[in-house]
Amino acid sequence: MSTTSSSAGARVIYALVDPRDNTQRYLGQIPVPTQLSLAQAVLKKRPTAHAVATWVCELEEAGHTPAVEVVRAQVPAAEVKRVLQEELTERLAAGVPLLNEQGAAKGRRLRQERVMAQRAADAATAWAEMATSLRARLGGPLPPSSPTVMRLPEPVRTHIPLLPDIDREALSFSERWHTREHVERLEAPLSHTADALFYELHNLHSYGDKGPRQEVSSRICSIALRRPRTDLDHLEQMIGLVPWCMYAAAPWYRMAQTGGLVQTPAEFIRWLGDTPAASALQLLAGEEGQLRLMLEHCHGDGRERPEVCLLATAVAHCHLDVPHPLQDQVRFLLADLLPTPMLTQPMADLLLRLDPQALRALGPDVAPETDERLRLAAGTTARVLADLAAHRAFSGNRQVRQAAWRASGRAPTVDVPDFRGWSGPTVPTMRVVSANLVHAGVLAAPGGQSGTEYVAGVQRLLAPDYDSRAARRLTGEPADGREDPVGQPH
Repeated sequence: MSTTSSSAGARVIYALVDPRDNTQRYLGQIPVPTQLSLAQAVLKKRPTAHAVATWVCELEEAGHTPAVEVVRAQVPAAEVKRVLQEELTERLAAGVPLLNEQGAAKGRRLRQERVMAQRAADAATAWAEMATSLRARLGGPLPPSSPTVMRLPEPVRTHIPLLPDIDREALSFSERWHTREHVERLEAPLSHTADALFYELHNLHSYGDKGPRQEVSSRICSIALRRPRTDLDHLEQMIGLVPWCMYAAAPWYRMAQTGGLVQTPAEFIRWLGDTPAASALQLLAGEEGQLRLMLEHCHGDGRERPEVCLLATAVAHCHLDVPHPLQDQVRFLLADLLPTPMLTQPMADLLLRLDPQALRALGPDVAPETDERLRLAAGTTARVLADLAAHRAFSGNRQVRQAAWRASGRAPTVDVPDFRGWSGPTVPTMRVVSANLVHAGVLAAPGGQSGTEYVAGVQRLLAPDYDSRAARRLTGEPADGREDPVGQPH
């Protein structure tokens, strides 16, 4: 059958279709044929692009011929390139598996953008699901200790009611800078007091790193010196809650926010419902700008983010399935904790479900080969490595420990993943997450402690400590003999 052109120079945009699943695989264009049918003209021409030619050959070997469909008829020659590009872009953006190699960059970019947007939406849905489930299982953030009052030092307490009648939070940066003379002399004694009262927490975060203590001091100073106040008792309650907000409430806020469940501190308080954490946050509701900064605090560790620490630890002990969009994040964090070692048995089991080959991170399993090479009974090298790893002479030898763990075929585990004896950005977060789980009854306290004792000890880290050596030096009182805590770096 012949076709004739109704206008000189007209073109046809066609699609080659896989007859096995009726999927368009290639878009092309030819002059409107006058002697042959469209299908004959297209198949006689045969696309030369390697991917298309290979696909056509595979079809023919399977006894099939590509079907030809008209996409656009009678397209003026001057416009055919643009129209073909539009058709390619539309189909590629929609996910049609075209084999076109030229002129499809925009469509592939749009397709990639849509894929990434869908992944982000799937991840948000998964975070929302996990946040809701964990709130039901754990009851929300670890509650603060009682009391959490941070007493204001003199002359700060005397001068706060005398501050100029302005709200520094509402000022621009330059305006705040020009009003610094009103508060600058008060920041040093307030920061010095905060450093002393939260000394142990700062050392846990990272011994010698000034960043964490500066962040805490900055939030305390911003709240305390924001405007003149007369209710100083309420102010002391608020600033005493700053570390608790940054380390206990922040992982929950970041998890709920990532899931799209909340966007503001006020929404977060409502989402928590009738809980001690919500009541504590309500005390700070009037400081929304600073409260948001505290709740969004990431603790300076880009990989082991607070919400992922909470998620990975909690789902393992609450026996929840990890949604697929979050599995990589959970797996990466658990793999980071494997050689430390800071995995509990449920966390190790979860890691091996997500990655059955996770133990390879400990190095090669040299035990079977050594047994065979030295003609030893099977398992001899593994037992020797285990004995060496337990010997005090090798207590600091990471290679021996990891070789022994690898040979055992099991991940090394601990009772509580709280990094006791360590310091680093993840340490306070994991300490609080562990206490959160112990408080909820899904994780047992380490040996020799009741759950109540363990939780109270962690809560004290986030509250002003007036009995520490640093606090006693601040007040001029004699020290009680307790050593300043220094952790092993992590």
